[in-house]
Amino acid sequence: MTATRPSWGGLYARAGLMLAALLLVQVLVASGPELVGLQCALVLTGFVALVHWARQNRAELDRLEWCDCASSRVTMRVIPSRRGQLAHVEEADARAPLDVEPATASLVDVAR
Repeated sequence: MTATRPSWGGLYARAGLMLAALLLVQVLVASGPELVGLQCALVLTGFVALVHWARQNRAELDRLEWCDCASSRVTMRVIPSRRGQLAHVEEADARAPLDVEPATASLVDVAR
C-alpha cells in the first residue's frame, strides 16, 4: 500500500491568501475599528480554512509518522453489521401478552 502525501500546496495557498488579504486590508482601509474588525474576520476565516485543510488531510498527516513496515504490522478488525436484516419472526411471535390484572392500589397506598 503506497501512502499518499498531504497536499501541502493547498495549505500554503490558504496561508498565502490569508496573509495577502491582511496586507491588502492594511493598505486600503484607514485605521480604526473597521480595520481591526476586518483583520479579525480575515484571521478567523484563514484559520478556519487551515483547520478545514487539516481535517481533509488527517489520514495523510497521520501516515507521515508511520515507518515503512507499518502496513505489514497493522491489523484491521472488521465487525459485520446486521443492519437491514429482518428480525426473526419466531422471536416476534414468542412475545405474547401476559394475563395480568390491573392494579387496584391508590397513589396514596403506593407512596407509603
